[in-house]
Amino acid sequence: MANPISESDIAHIRKHGYAIIPNFLSPEELIAARAAMFRYYPTAEELAATPERYGGIIESGDQLQNEFPFSTGRLNDMATLPEIVSMVTRLLGTPDVLLTQAAIWAKYAGAGDYEQGLHLDYQGNTLVVPRDDGDYRQVNMIVYYTDVTADLGPTCVVSKEKTKARGMWPPFRTRKDDPQLYKMEKKVIVKAGSMLIFGMCTWHRASAIEADFGIRLSQHLIYRAARHGFQGYHLWSHFGERKELSQFISRATLQQRKVLGFPEPGHEYWNELTIKAVAMRYPKMDLSPYRKALKKK
Repeated sequence: MANPISESDIAHIRKHGYAIIPNFLSPEELIAARAAMFRYYPTAEELAATPERYGGIIESGDQLQNEFPFSTGRLNDMATLPEIVSMVTRLLGTPDVLLTQAAIWAKYAGAGDYEQGLHLDYQGNTLVVPRDDGDYRQVNMIVYYTDVTADLGPTCVVSKEKTKARGMWPPFRTRKDDPQLYKMEKKVIVKAGSMLIFGMCTWHRASAIEADFGIRLSQHLIYRAARHGFQGYHLWSHFGERKELSQFISRATLQQRKVLGFPEPGHEYWNELTIKAVAMRYPKMDLSPYRKALKKK
């Protein structure tokens, strides 16, 4: 980790609704994550050289999203980095947090219209409307794996300090509806390896790619407090039949499993029968921490 998330970053999130963490990843982490991304997507050079091979990208480049679990452990680990989990627990004030969305996204110059209107993300992430305090917060993150220049579709954000008088409904605002809101936006222009953190009450949008050539690679994450079941985009059990999830759970740390919703050692779920059955489902998983905790009961 090149640049850990500081308490001043967390204070900035609380006040403004977002924070930009430059050079969040180390060069080694960035190289590995970007290599993992290219298992899913062609490079900009490959697309330009053989566009016929990647016709779907040209036709619908704005749909190039893939969701967790990933075939490569690197991207699964990025979604559950200890530094990210630590930041979320500090911001929410609880150690019991869950990852509810993790997706990778490739955007290419000349492939699709990426321009969005300013919006809030909460409709797909809660049954109510968001509270931006305590453990009611949900934490959105974008990790950028390529440089984001002014012409490569930078994310735009608006400080929460400037939008206090605006309600949260409707959660989409056009330039015609609210031109002043667009005048207050800040473009997130960063080097590869940087991260944007923001909340469900933070107005933001994707902007158009105006460059003639290039690619923008990013990973998008959302975390929430475990106790608020009315919030959340995914329950990962939905993907329980996928080998990628089984492989990740088998080798994951206790913390990584916890943020997916897997019961911790000592949880009342565990007994001799469930430990035996889970061992059959995940034969390569180390269940000794769960067995030790059960013996202590």
